[in-house]
Amino acid sequence: MGNINFGIDLGTTNSGISKFADGKVNIYKNPVGFSDTLPSIVAYKKGRILIGDKARELLKSAHLDVFSSFKRKMGTEHLYDVADIDQKKTPVELSAMILKELQSFIPDEKPQSIVITIPASFDTVQSNATKKAGLLAGFQQVVLLQEPIAACLAYANIQTQDQAQEKNWLVYDFGGGTFDVALVKINERELKIIDHEGNNFLGGVDLDHLVIEHLFVPKIEKILNEDSLFKKLMSKENSFYAKLYYELLYKAEEIKKELSVKDIVNTELELNDGDHYIDFEISRSDFNKVISPKVDETVTLIRKLLEENSKSSDDIERIILVGGTTYIPYIREHLREIFGITVDNSIDPTTAVMVGAAYFAGTKEENSDLVKTENDVKSENKETQNSNTINLKLIYEVNTQDDEELFVGNIEGDFEGYYRITRKDGGFDTGLMSFKNKFSEFVKILPKQINQFNLTVLDQSQTVVFEQNDISINHGIYNISGQPLPNDICLEVDDNFGSTYLERIFKKNDILPLTKTIYKTTSKNFNKDADDKLIINILEGKTATLPASNMGIGYIEINSRDLPINLLKGMDIELKFSMSESRDLSVSVYISSVDFEKKDVFNPHTKHINKDKFQEDIDKVIDEIETELSYVDNVDEADPEDISVLVNFKNIKDELFKIKFDLIEIEEDEQTERIFQLDERKRRALQEYDKIVRFRDVIYEIEEYKRSRSEMEDLLENATQRQREQFQKIIKDEKIFLESNEKSLIKRKTRELDKLHTDIYYQKDESYASLYYFYKYRDIDEYKDSKKASKLFEAGDKAMENNNFKEVKYVIQGLYDLLKVKPKNPFEDTDGNLGLK
Repeated sequence: MGNINFGIDLGTTNSGISKFADGKVNIYKNPVGFSDTLPSIVAYKKGRILIGDKARELLKSAHLDVFSSFKRKMGTEHLYDVADIDQKKTPVELSAMILKELQSFIPDEKPQSIVITIPASFDTVQSNATKKAGLLAGFQQVVLLQEPIAACLAYANIQTQDQAQEKNWLVYDFGGGTFDVALVKINERELKIIDHEGNNFLGGVDLDHLVIEHLFVPKIEKILNEDSLFKKLMSKENSFYAKLYYELLYKAEEIKKELSVKDIVNTELELNDGDHYIDFEISRSDFNKVISPKVDETVTLIRKLLEENSKSSDDIERIILVGGTTYIPYIREHLREIFGITVDNSIDPTTAVMVGAAYFAGTKEENSDLVKTENDVKSENKETQNSNTINLKLIYEVNTQDDEELFVGNIEGDFEGYYRITRKDGGFDTGLMSFKNKFSEFVKILPKQINQFNLTVLDQSQTVVFEQNDISINHGIYNISGQPLPNDICLEVDDNFGSTYLERIFKKNDILPLTKTIYKTTSKNFNKDADDKLIINILEGKTATLPASNMGIGYIEINSRDLPINLLKGMDIELKFSMSESRDLSVSVYISSVDFEKKDVFNPHTKHINKDKFQEDIDKVIDEIETELSYVDNVDEADPEDISVLVNFKNIKDELFKIKFDLIEIEEDEQTERIFQLDERKRRALQEYDKIVRFRDVIYEIEEYKRSRSEMEDLLENATQRQREQFQKIIKDEKIFLESNEKSLIKRKTRELDKLHTDIYYQKDESYASLYYFYKYRDIDEYKDSKKASKLFEAGDKAMENNNFKEVKYVIQGLYDLLKVKPKNPFEDTDGNLGLK
């Protein structure tokens, strides 16, 4: 088995395929027009399927069965109606057609394995949908690679800059359908993605829509004498609007390209079979004004990325432009003006991702368990016939920055013989070296070039039993050791206060693959004869935020009827999690007390947005914000800091109302991704709200914790040795949990200190004096028998006079038993609705 070598950029607007060979990347040309890319468009016409350029040509004629930008709907339940064949197609199926077409660009071989790029901000569902498309296209092994990583590999390996000093780059990837910005650290030895931000529904197609809405539609509305034309175009509510939409989309994309090199562009539109001809004259300044809000959104994401990583513009050496949308001059000028950083467009923004994908593929070994070619079968047959054949595994780095590289060979079973490694230019030769089972050798590497080596293995009689003449080690080519996880992976668990919170399983920017085992306890009893449920809910997003601002990716429901016996509250649960490099999530649940086990693998490739739940999440936060705002009587007298918070609350509330209004307008069968765009907006708004509230609440919880700890320390001299040990256990790793920003975690620690404080306090009998008065001064009507209560009060008063606290303790117990409503124990656990604590 060799390396994968082939990489594909599966883009929203254009796609391409390339191959890594002999230290270089070859881009396969599109046979139509001999271009580097293939338009990501599929069309159906009279029983024929057209893909790429021919499909795009049909946009001019506003043919209805033309489908584009389906990458933006990856991971959704959206279906495309294909009238020509009376069928529905998913985004995955259409993407698979693009991938198959790209395979046809390769004249001499059919790859079984592939690296396919995805936006860094693609969630697990979207990633799995892309992987499914690759498998549907006929690939046996699909490895996913984040686009900013691919762009960095392309840039680092093509440029000849001196990287002796460590530098920070920003990769600004503005593609046809998505936007990503990544913070990258690079030096002479390592290229590392530090963090990223992005929006899966912000791309060149959104700029095309702005051109349609603001530069085309107003003029057309006057001619047709109708309102709300843009909404009708986007919903494609009948064939006239659908055809007009596709025609305008084609013109908008062409105008966008032309304005990159011209100051003014003219185009015309024919309406109603020649009844009307409309001339449009669009200037670059008009275009810039229309697209500026979307470009500003990318600037906001850059600032957020820098802020969260404690960086400023001064810390960034350059901004590397990737994606076809970055051809727009306004974007380049705006970035220079805002950040004052070198904006580097020295690599082709349309091919950088596929080139980087090939560099990455050149370092990834094919998985023999997944991939089996005809050559493998022939090799296996040959091995059975030739008793001298050995099973040799080679280990070495394909790309290196060192002047020597370790080369290791390992043979299964008992073997004694010789090896010889030579560099093809004759500058390195080990000679015949004896070994047993395993050998290792540091081979000399020539700088800044491809180093080709021959390996020969001989048995004890010096008969050749293995030979390989195509070993290449490339000096000066960057590789990346692993891909960072784009979001936190969290587990929803019950707290002790009747609500739930998110606990991190895997952290954002952890390097995939990942494994972890977590131990939890049951938060309620599970009666086998009842319908109790234990719920394992796994979400993707951000720990310490509202569960509603995260996305569910795995859900295991265990019904009490499926358990062999009753399960009591407080029993242990073992949870094992593992996530592959391509984001398949495996979960194992084991409950030892009832010997129950359940396993599941989650690789969801579609997600559904429930409009009712969506609106419920928004309404809940709007109510909370209105409550917050109602506490302020006079804004003029408020502190400047409080006013800033109030302004932010109001802005978030306004945004949520806009989202709510837009949600109402969306029809169930609407053929756009608007509901997913709204979901993106909702999650960001809720995260902003949660950020404000969490900061304030965390400060409060930290103060409460410090107060409880101080009070606890005052009592430690009265504590037992076991209680002192318990105190040390609670405050262990104090710095970590106080800086975690996790309100629930800090609150739980405070509760543990308070409970320990109470246990120590009531070890002394005299501590019950104040508790007695708590019962004495309650309303007599709160007791079931007022006469018995009065007699107990008399006994209690006498005991207090005589300092007989044992008697006081007895009186308190009697009064407690007489209470109609017992006071709630503040330290008693609340049954959770998930069953997991």
